[in-house]
Amino acid sequence: NTAGGLATLEWRFSSGRYWLFSPGPIWLISPDPNNDEVNFMTLFMNEKDMNEMLASICPEGETYQGKAWGTLMSGTAEMLALGALSNVSCYVGVTEKTLVIAVLETFDISRIYGKILLPFDRLDEVKIQKGLMPSQRIIKAKSGKTKIKLSLVNNTFTAKIKDQKQGMRVICETLEHLKR
Repeated sequence: NTAGGLATLEWRFSSGRYWLFSPGPIWLISPDPNNDEVNFMTLFMNEKDMNEMLASICPEGETYQGKAWGTLMSGTAEMLALGALSNVSCYVGVTEKTLVIAVLETFDISRIYGKILLPFDRLDEVKIQKGLMPSQRIIKAKSGKTKIKLSLVNNTFTAKIKDQKQGMRVICETLEHLKR
């Protein structure tokens, strides 16, 4: 199918709804002619959603020093507790005192599925490593029995975050200072 010159793909789910994918927003449309429901979903991670979601879970009295999008890696007990069997997208922020992670829903990244707040004074261990790609950083943090593994990448293909590189730098530098 084409719509205005853009290719679209249709999938039918058991709910009877169709997902229409295009290079822009995703629209969820009910096939029932008596139901004119159309819900907007975000296709790309973006600045507006990142700012709104992180603001909604920011610890009271704190302000963000750096923000970026990332991927929370699967395999930790925390990820399994959130119901994630694979990697999930997230927005990450650091305040003066806390590492804040807004875990996004797998099929609707315009919604928060869960949150992780790790106060710096409770972090037992922080490791930051270079990833496979030159712009990738892997952050491993441990607080008691809570362990996370987070990937940050300066990638503009899947996210429309204007200051991703700057946000990554601030997050990594802030966490690096905790290691000392």
